[in-house]
Amino acid sequence: MNKMFVTTVTGVVTPGVVKAMANLTREAGGEWLSSKVIKMDAWFAAMMKVAIVQDKVAALQADFVQQFPELTFSFSDMAEVHSDHTRSLRFNVDCLDRPGLTREIVDILSNLDLEVEQMECNRMHVSTLGQTVFSAKLAVSVPEEISGDSIIELLENVSQDARVSLT
Repeated sequence: MNKMFVTTVTGVVTPGVVKAMANLTREAGGEWLSSKVIKMDAWFAAMMKVAIVQDKVAALQADFVQQFPELTFSFSDMAEVHSDHTRSLRFNVDCLDRPGLTREIVDILSNLDLEVEQMECNRMHVSTLGQTVFSAKLAVSVPEEISGDSIIELLENVSQDARVSLT
């Protein structure tokens, strides 16, 4: 019987390291069902949802740690969570930057008991404006009874110049 777990890995970016981890997983008889890799400067973080025969889980996890000693690994069992009453919505939020924007966005979504599946925030200085702009891309798990428009309305309240769109 296959078991699923999530591997989180962080460390300094080295060429081919993600491919080498994928190859190690395949050689052990496992597969990545999904993965996310984020790079920031010389660092990266990755999450992989791995499926493998249950009696090979411990060996694969030990192989990760042994073959990539310069990386930090964390392993978590996958809880089977399924809901037929939610959908994933993607939002873009753009406005002038100011302290606390990310926290306010998370607070708005938390107050609605919404699950943030993915959030990427960027701040860029725009010389023609002479200001820094904030841009966020969000994927949110939303119950059927909550409309995307109502979430947009709440997110637009983070700033007078906020533009929020459903993508």
